[in-house]
Amino acid sequence: MAQAKRPRLSSNGSDASSLPLFCGFELTEKKVISLPASLGPVSAVSAWPTGKAGHFTADSTADKHAVFAVGTSHGCIALVYSDESTVVLESSGSSAVLQLLAKDSSAPASAISDAKPVPDVVAGDADGQVLVYVLGRVFSRNTLPAPISTLSADLNPNMPSSFSVGDMSGTIASCHAQDTLWRAQLDMGSQALPVVPGGADQRAAARLLDPTVNSACSVWLSDNHGLLTSYVLAASARGFIQLLSRGIPVHTIPLSTPCTSVCPGVFVASDISRELPGSSYTQAIVGDGSGQLLVLDNFELVPYAQVEYPIARIFSLPLRAFVGHDGPDVVVCATLSDTIYVLHQRKIVATYSAAFWPSAVDIVADFPGIGPAIVLVEPEALAGKSSSSSLHIISLRPLLDG
Repeated sequence: MAQAKRPRLSSNGSDASSLPLFCGFELTEKKVISLPASLGPVSAVSAWPTGKAGHFTADSTADKHAVFAVGTSHGCIALVYSDESTVVLESSGSSAVLQLLAKDSSAPASAISDAKPVPDVVAGDADGQVLVYVLGRVFSRNTLPAPISTLSADLNPNMPSSFSVGDMSGTIASCHAQDTLWRAQLDMGSQALPVVPGGADQRAAARLLDPTVNSACSVWLSDNHGLLTSYVLAASARGFIQLLSRGIPVHTIPLSTPCTSVCPGVFVASDISRELPGSSYTQAIVGDGSGQLLVLDNFELVPYAQVEYPIARIFSLPLRAFVGHDGPDVVVCATLSDTIYVLHQRKIVATYSAAFWPSAVDIVADFPGIGPAIVLVEPEALAGKSSSSSLHIISLRPLLDG
């Protein structure tokens, strides 16, 4: 645990008047990377270096590479570089890739060449396998009871190489390349699930029986004394979110609509502290199928914003990525449509409409020559047309008042 001054939420919108005010973002497609047709339809993507809040550094990547790990429904995994070159990783004979996580390499420095970077890649497939690739080769594999539904990095600085994984049976686990640290089953326990009225759509009732772990993330929450403790926040398709500490459930919050995505960061605060490890993740943002966004702060949910479409994925980018100093994180929200939302301090500050429904979305901290960007995967064209998936790089340029 660590001692830190806890950011407090404001109940009346913008609460950091000394910070630059965004009047919007300009989102522009800057680059399209066509992928080899031999890879097959892309079903998952993960960018490196990561653009998630707290990971951003001001170092220039003008002479470096952004790397995208892509996985396909054919079980192929490849690294796609910003110069459009592609390297296919060692085949594992796995089924369709459902989830990917690109991480800093854990290989010894002596084993890393000065050529293009090769991040570690964690892949989760439709057979429940979790594969860890180091230097492009399968380093380890683990198996969960059902297809993998979520992968996320562990933000605990004491376990930098670990990650959280969830599956469609409700299993949530904390792992690293060599072993499973703990495994648990999401369960409401004695708390009742939301009641579906007798006349309600039976499909809604069926969804409440779905045990899938929709999303998970690592988050640091503080008590009334300002002590920060690391938790895994997991969202169940059954309509609740649960905080776990070393695999033990410590807090459960029922929801009116099942959560579809969670993301750590600091989203609305009057005092931002990024001095201590983990202090960048003292809140989490929660999105659901109704388009509602909520902030989890000190074990309570507070309204943040509402978007028009059901939420698919939420990402956060540190304010420092845009203006050079700290402040509430910028939120990028992908939906079950062609629309991407950008939000800051509870306000929608930009939208982007693609010409297609992305099959996967991620963000990259610093694409060479572009800066912070969103990557959208355009799926293969309709059957009968010879085409392949492609990556669309969308730049995020802030528009500041004054």
